[in-house]
Amino acid sequence: MNVKEAATLLSYVVATMPNIQDKDLSATAKAWAIIMPDISFELGQQAVLKILRDKKIPTVPLPGEIINTVKEIVNGENKINAPSDYEAWQEVRSKIDFYKHNQKWSHPAIEETIKIIGSRNICGGDYNVADRFMKVYNRIVKRTNDQYENKVTLQIIDNTPKNKSLLTFIGEHKQIVLGQKAV
Repeated sequence: MNVKEAATLLSYVVATMPNIQDKDLSATAKAWAIIMPDISFELGQQAVLKILRDKKIPTVPLPGEIINTVKEIVNGENKINAPSDYEAWQEVRSKIDFYKHNQKWSHPAIEETIKIIGSRNICGGDYNVADRFMKVYNRIVKRTNDQYENKVTLQIIDNTPKNKSLLTFIGEHKQIVLGQKAV
């Protein structure tokens, strides 16, 4: 996102908040462009509109809010929206059957956890089976979320010019936006 695109997104915010319509938000537009150079205008627009629809207190969205909303939008079906470990364990306790191996689980992480621990061990009621289930389940959920974050990071890096490192690219962008001379 560049300064002009950030200013356009800020115009949506200003239009919904009469108390800031007479304020100069050019510094905010520059800051957004520096902080979020990796976010496209289209994704930023979707995120800002979603935030404005959901906001109950009229404040200018922070870049962190926009970035998190973009992650939610991009992630969509890729992000693991798994039930909590306790909810997953309750589902397993209510559905698991020693003789029935083709159960339908509400989330793939639950199924993977059962495969790792073994339905016989769960049905056998070994000591601390609930604790073991929750530990393995939480690791699977964390691993899946970490893999998603790595994909997003790689996409950001892929959007930088090939002949420059990410930090050099952001540093040059900052100098251009703030009107500083390169040293």
